[in-house]
Formats: sequence, C-alpha cells, structure tokens
Amino acid sequence: MSPRALPVPALSAAVAVAVLSAACTASPARERMSARASSPAGTDASPATPEASEAGFRGAWDYLYPDHPSGRHRPVTLPVDESGPWRLRLVADYGVFDLVSCVVATAPGSAWAFGTDGRWRGRLVALRWDGTRWTRYAWDRRADPVAAAASGPDDVWLLLREAHRGQVLHWDGVRWAPVGGGASFFRLGSAGRGRAWALNGRESAVWLSDGGPWRRVPGPGAGIPQVLSVSASGTYWAINDDRRRQGLRTALYRGAPGGRWQPVAFGGALPKDTAENSLQLQGVVAASDADVWAYGTYGTRPDPEEHSDLVRHPVAAHWDGRAWRAVAVPNGWRFTDAAVPDGRGGLRVVVASTTGDEDAVEAETAVLSLTPAGLATPAGPRIPGGRVVLRGLARVPGTHRFWAVGAAFPAATEMSASTSVIYGWRPSTPSTPSTP
Repeated sequence: MSPRALPVPALSAAVAVAVLSAACTASPARERMSARASSPAGTDASPATPEASEAGFRGAWDYLYPDHPSGRHRPVTLPVDESGPWRLRLVADYGVFDLVSCVVATAPGSAWAFGTDGRWRGRLVALRWDGTRWTRYAWDRRADPVAAAASGPDDVWLLLREAHRGQVLHWDGVRWAPVGGGASFFRLGSAGRGRAWALNGRESAVWLSDGGPWRRVPGPGAGIPQVLSVSASGTYWAINDDRRRQGLRTALYRGAPGGRWQPVAFGGALPKDTAENSLQLQGVVAASDADVWAYGTYGTRPDPEEHSDLVRHPVAAHWDGRAWRAVAVPNGWRFTDAAVPDGRGGLRVVVASTTGDEDAVEAETAVLSLTPAGLATPAGPRIPGGRVVLRGLARVPGTHRFWAVGAAFPAATEMSASTSVIYGWRPSTPSTPSTP
C-alpha cells in the first residue's frame, strides 16, 4: 500500500527538550515534549502551528531535559528571511535525535527528502515538496535511509537499511514498490531513465535494475568498486579499491558494465601513490563526459624517517573532456558523499570541519563550491540559538538552486539533541525566483 500524505507546515515550530551530552546514557527513545498543540493526527512528529509575527516564527529552540519545568524554557525567534541565499523551509521535531539525510530534486516543483526520527529502532521520515510546501508521508517503516536517486518525478529510487538488511524501493509517480534483492547494497544511484545501479562493497561487480530483479555485471579492474557516477551520455565512472595491495589504494575507471573498462590517468593533476604517501579517491561526479570531478585525500608523513600516521589533505581535479586540471581545496575540511554538479561546470559538495572541538557531537559543516578555475569557497546556513549540520544536497533541475538537508543542534557542541531542517539555497543573482 502506498503511504498516505499528511500536511506539514512550510515552517513548523516546536519547543524542543532533552539536551544530552555525548556521555549521557539517556534512552534515545525518549521523545521531546512540546508546549504547543501537536501536528495533525496520523503523524508522530511534533511540529506545532507557528506563531506568525513581523519578527518571524517563535519557538523550536529549547533544548531541555523532559523533566525540567516549563519555566526553564527559553524559546528563540526564527526570523523569516527571504533576502539571503539560505531560506529555511522546514524545521520539525520527529524525535530526540532526528535528522534528514537524503534529498533528491526531480523538477522545480518536485522533490523528496528522507531521514529518521532517531529513536531506538527508528522510523523512516519521508517528505515531499510540491512546489509550495513540504508534506510528510505516513510511512510506518522501521528503517534508515542510505541513498536516494532519481531521473524524474516518476522515477525515484530509495535504498533503506532495515534490520541490518538493505531494501530498494521505486516510486513510479503513483506508489512506492519494492525492487527484488538489494539486501547487501550500500550505494545506489540513477543510471538513466527507469534504471538504477547499486554496489555492495564486497565484490568486483555492479548491479543493475530496470525495476525488476537486480542483474550482476562485472565491475572494473581487479578491485572492488566503492563509488559510481553515470554521465548524461551513459558513461560509467567508478572508483575502485584494491585491498590486495599494501595499504588502501584507489583508482578511477570509466566504461560500462559488461563492457570494457579503462583506467583513468590524472596526468599529474592529482599526486601519485608512493612508498610513503598515498592518494585515496573518495568521490567522482560526472555531469557529462566533458564535466567530471574526482576528489579525495592525499596522505603524507611529516617525517619520512619516522613511522608516524599520515596527515591527510583534501584534493580535487576536474576533467573538461581533454585534460585533468588540479583544483585547490582549502585545508581544514574533509569531503562527504553529498556532492552534486552545479550545472555550470562546478561542483557543490558538503564538507565537514577537521578542526575545532574534538569532543563535538557533530563537526561543523559547509557546502564547498569548487570551480574549474580553481576557486573554492565554503558557505552554510545559520540558525538562531543553534548550529546546522548538513547531510544531503540536491540541485533543482534546470535552475541554479539547491536543496540542503540535515539537522539543527544546540550551539553547545557537546549536546546531541537535534531537529530536522530543510533549506533552500540560492547562490545566484537576485533575479532568481524565490523558491526553494
């Protein structure tokens, strides 16, 4: 049975409770309490109707233990700011440790976002954008989202982790249906209209589905494919991990499953593996065969005479169809898997800070904008009374606008309570339409 849609306010507010430090042992099943009316029947979220005012929407930013008296609550104002590049489109409580981790945009008025309520044996949170507001689907599944991909509004793929097993679902524009197999998958992506690819991280193979049973085809090289990206023309770009070699060695290939795979040489754009230093490729994003990004880290030893740990630095390179070109990446950040082409030859990727408080529950994040010209600038949303940690990113097709999803945490970095957030990001000219 397909899930039933339930409305969620475009910007909902709730009084949050339960500040937990990293060392606390309080049960994650303990839900936050709200001093306001609950949301419509049928949803287990606790966003309340916001109080509109000239200053914005009031509430949502109290992180207190459930047994603290209401007099200790200190709500803050979330201003409605439509002038900046980051627009808060959803803030909602689904549990103590809830967050949104995956997002796909299929059209300017269509997008899906997936997360978890963060409880023990947590439930899936699924949200849909209709061009005006985010709507929650009443989907009673105990599952965590692993990956989501799409080629259009009626071709969306979702990989879940349920009871230590994978499950792939497909949306045809009307309903979600399971796709046979997929119990061992850990990555999923779109391979074009009506087709998906998947990897299990255990064997040299790529798995393909047209909506029916998964078909196994040989992967590139002798190693195990860890990351895959398919360009608009159908060329597959894959990062292989060859664990038979000393240390962790990765290589980039291009080709097609079941066909010939060719190793890719960077021509000096990225540093090479040596006896002491190592290149670890982490991601590849292919917008077209003339617009491909590869990124990762390069590890060096401060003192080659000593067997100290490698110090890893972020590296990136861009392929323009003729040659690879190195792109400088600022130190202090590490790449995540959330990376998308920006439609203009650049790359937008969520990065996490490698500096700051080592005891922080979640590291600071930002979206790093890389360009073939070598410019790299980080940016991220800010929220009163807390800090935002981003987990997923998607570009709205045909635009230079993006969706960014994650969670808002208390400003104190040792506190672990979180609230799901979705932002519209518009890093462009003022003439761009106002949504997302």
